[in-house]
Amino acid sequence: MHLIKFHLISCLYTPMLLPERRGSLLRLHQAARRNPSKELLLSTTTRNAKTRIQSHPDDDEELVQLSTQIESLAQDLWQTKEIPRMRSCNGQSFPSLLQEGEAELPRSVPYRKRAEYFRKEANKGCPNAQHSLGLLLWSGFGGANRNPEESAKYHAAAARQNHLDGMAVLGGCLRTGTGIKRNETLGLKLIHFCAFQGNPTGINKKAALLESIDDEYGALELYRNCHNESRINALLLFNLGWCLYNGQGTDDKHVKKGIQLWKDAAGMAPDEGSEEACWYLYEDLKRENPKDGEIWLDLAVELGLEDAIAEKASISDW
Repeated sequence: MHLIKFHLISCLYTPMLLPERRGSLLRLHQAARRNPSKELLLSTTTRNAKTRIQSHPDDDEELVQLSTQIESLAQDLWQTKEIPRMRSCNGQSFPSLLQEGEAELPRSVPYRKRAEYFRKEANKGCPNAQHSLGLLLWSGFGGANRNPEESAKYHAAAARQNHLDGMAVLGGCLRTGTGIKRNETLGLKLIHFCAFQGNPTGINKKAALLESIDDEYGALELYRNCHNESRINALLLFNLGWCLYNGQGTDDKHVKKGIQLWKDAAGMAPDEGSEEACWYLYEDLKRENPKDGEIWLDLAVELGLEDAIAEKASISDW
């Protein structure tokens, strides 16, 4: 199983308050957001999301039921093609393991070509690579062409191997009908299950649901609890940083803490969320410390963020 990587990038500077707005990648992820009915949302959140892998009497039975539904979805999406899967890992069958995280990109592979690398690994059956490729097929980063249907296919392939991030994203696809026939009930069940396991992607999606019913304090609590248990990914770090920086879900702004979380997220490049973190670090710096800001802008460009690419082009023209 690939490990989530963490490379620190350090940069000292004086913070500057930003306009309170989300960036392009979050807008992309939330563009098709449909608010679930409050009754349906509450019916799937009767247990609070925990921040570590749980052992609950209902979990094994729930996983079996969800796996059956995921298998059916995957077969429909892949049709007659064989769905790639890993047969074993350290002598254990992959379906017996709950796993999470994005695939690690070798240093020899440039960020702009990461979709090509992850596709090769995904088609060998690596669930981490299937999840990473699915994210790129949605965002269009790393040399991928945006394709919601292909994104759903690869997340389903990962999900059928009990990959929690893949399951959570597939839940999001089902909830909004993105790249797959809409099934809001099953989508929310998948998100809830992954969040209960403490999976950061599940937490991100459950927090977004709370935000959609104006429970920003509840969303921040989810982010914080997950971070305190060291169950993180770059997008969770970015989201938590955003809340603290802008005082969303808290009575006070915590600018320095938010900046540090963005730096930590950027240090996980090229994982999802790192590009947004780089962009907002640039936004924070560009007036008072433009040279340091350009470091983050260049990394955001390399990661493929459209706002950063347009900004770099405008600077070059000027």
